[in-house]
Amino acid sequence: MEAKNIMFDQSTHMQTVKILENSLDTATLRQKVIADNIANVNTPGFKKSYVSFEDELALALQKKETSNFKARTTDPKHIQFYKPPKHPTAVRPRMFVEDDTTFRNDLNNVDINAEMANLAKNSIMYEAVVNRISGMFQMLDMVIRGGTR
Repeated sequence: MEAKNIMFDQSTHMQTVKILENSLDTATLRQKVIADNIANVNTPGFKKSYVSFEDELALALQKKETSNFKARTTDPKHIQFYKPPKHPTAVRPRMFVEDDTTFRNDLNNVDINAEMANLAKNSIMYEAVVNRISGMFQMLDMVIRGGTR
């Protein structure tokens, strides 16, 4: 019984669902960060934040080794010359504060037009991921039912 669950969890279908789930988590976190940025557009000294996810996911999906040179290390504290990319299901959204820019004289760096554009882009991404997950589960339901409704 448990071996069947492991096989199902490691299937390409479930790995794709996991990546889409992480994408939804990213969209949710990004929504909160953008809302925080917009709420503090007039706060002197406020520095905007952003969420990073897609670049690291793209790197993990490529699975290309950047170097064939692998150093032999004798201690876990040694610096690795090559760091293999994460498995795509292990990539998580990360939040960063952009504290090295200034948009106005009060040291605030929130551009309301850019934040509104990011909000619209994030909403479209969220909707697309929800539609994709829904389609995958509809297809799985059809397979379980043997192609009949």
